[in-house]
Amino acid sequence: MRHAIATLIALVATAPFAHAQVTLAEAPAAGDCARYSVELDLSGKLIVTQEGRKEFITLAAKARHVFAERTLAAAADGLPARSARHYDGAAASAVVGGDKSDRALPNDRSLIVALRNSDGAFCFALAGPLTRDELDLVTEHFNPQCLAGLLPGKAVNVGDTWIVTPAAAQAACSFDGLVKNGLTGKLTAAANGLATFTIEGTAEGIEHGAKVTLAVTATGTFDTNAKRITALTWKQKDDREQGPVAPASQLEATVVLKREVLAQAPKELTDVALAAVPKGEVPVAMTFLRHADPKGRYALVYPRDWHVTGQTDQHLILRLLDKGEFIAQATVVAWKKTDAGKHTPADEFKKAVNNSAGWTVSRVLEDAETASPDGRWTYRIAAEGKMDELPVVQSFNLVAGPLGDQAAVTFAMKPDKVKAVGARDRELVNAIAFPPKK
Repeated sequence: MRHAIATLIALVATAPFAHAQVTLAEAPAAGDCARYSVELDLSGKLIVTQEGRKEFITLAAKARHVFAERTLAAAADGLPARSARHYDGAAASAVVGGDKSDRALPNDRSLIVALRNSDGAFCFALAGPLTRDELDLVTEHFNPQCLAGLLPGKAVNVGDTWIVTPAAAQAACSFDGLVKNGLTGKLTAAANGLATFTIEGTAEGIEHGAKVTLAVTATGTFDTNAKRITALTWKQKDDREQGPVAPASQLEATVVLKREVLAQAPKELTDVALAAVPKGEVPVAMTFLRHADPKGRYALVYPRDWHVTGQTDQHLILRLLDKGEFIAQATVVAWKKTDAGKHTPADEFKKAVNNSAGWTVSRVLEDAETASPDGRWTYRIAAEGKMDELPVVQSFNLVAGPLGDQAAVTFAMKPDKVKAVGARDRELVNAIAFPPKK
């Protein structure tokens, strides 16, 4: 009897360990399909500096994304590098300092190609240019391309830990560049075909030129039969420094992701539906963004290196970033309309420029008019000088369409950034389009 009891005790003692080892690994491959729902709940504060004093603006936001994703190619790091997504819904609402805003992805931009590279996520629509808000909707939600890299990629026992891969950390944290990866995974339970794991730690990176530090606590569920992560709750505390296109912030966010593996691609992601997806380098025209003046006075289709940072009834302010560095600022103003075939005289525009508050010219670099056969006219004056005693190079551009519509575009940059700007200021001017004849 004593021997039988001892044997029974030994079996009970060893049974959990015999079944505790689980292979936590995914092997993404071209053709893999899954359906996702991703919900975000965020709160915190923006930190702005006014006249040397910090002011705190409350922020609360919610977002929901429902989409099917098909992997088109995997990278050498083992994660999807190129995917196609069809969104059944993508919407976000935010309340900033009491002001509410809502964003939603229109139906004609529901098919998105998502690329992942060393510079972060890069998304574009096959149907045509996205707006900046639409781009943010499809780029800044939790990126499921990271999921395989959250796992150890091998058999582990309950209690074992591992380091999350740098590529997965960068994608999960939505960084343009990863500075420090301190995210650690741990298998906490395994039973009945399901394994539970956690991700904890901190990560530092760069997003839109600003340093970001995250503290992460996440819990995931892995289906050992499907060999896929099926659910993930990702919580992070987010401390962002002020950047060239966004203020500093302190935020807390919770993401709830659910994933269903699909046996075949839905009709929106078949080979026929994705025939227009470029196989190699993405054509530049597919990467452009679009902007429409709220009053319909002009429109822009422009490179995404330009970021909209402010907008009023009269002004549109954009900043040019080059690998996260602030290079130049552009201000677009709808100028007074004239009769068809006419425009504001160059001397009148030059007088308005010279009377700009705080602007002192030291040397004129360019002063020229150009006209095209389609009736478009452009006047440009560029000069070195000082703005409120700070050295700056500015160019002032007046553009007129054949129907008398006009817009003025002013560029400002430090003298040492002129070379970096190159022809990108002229390209933005040329991108302005006016309403056609009704």
